Amino acid sequence: MTEEIAAVNPAPSTEQKKPEIVAKVEFITWKYPPYCELCNVYFSGEPCSKTHFEGRNHKNRLHTWKEYQNPDSLPKNSKDVLCNICWKKMNTQLILDDHCKSPAHLKEEQGRLIVQKLKEDYRQLKESNKTN
Repeated sequence: MTEEIAAVNPAPSTEQKKPEIVAKVEFITWKYPPYCELCNVYFSGEPCSKTHFEGRNHKNRLHTWKEYQNPDSLPKNSKDVLCNICWKKMNTQLILDDHCKSPAHLKEEQGRLIVQKLKEDYRQLKESNKTN
C-alpha cells in the first residue's frame, strides 16, 4: 500500500530522517482501505488491512466511536472524558491531560497526520483515475 522512501540526502549520523509514506495507485482496488482513519494506522499489504479491520482492537475503537456519536445515549451521570485521537475513555480531565502528553498518544497523533495525508492522496488518485 505504501512505500517508504528514504531521503535522497541522508541526515547527519546523529539525526536520521523518517521515511516518507506515499500513496500507490495499485492499492485503490483493495477490498479494505489501505489505512484506518479511526486507529491512525496504514498498511503495507491487503492482508494486513483485512486483519486489522476484522480485529478486536479496531472493533473496540469502533464501538467507542459509535457510542460517542450520539451523546444522548451516554449515561447522564457519566463523568468520563474521551481522547478523540486514541478513542480511549478517561475518568477525569486531569488523566486525559496526562494521557495527551504520553508517548503513546503522541505516536497516535503522528499516525493521524500520516493517515490524513494518505486519505487525501488516495482521494486525488481515485479522482484522477475516473477522468482517465
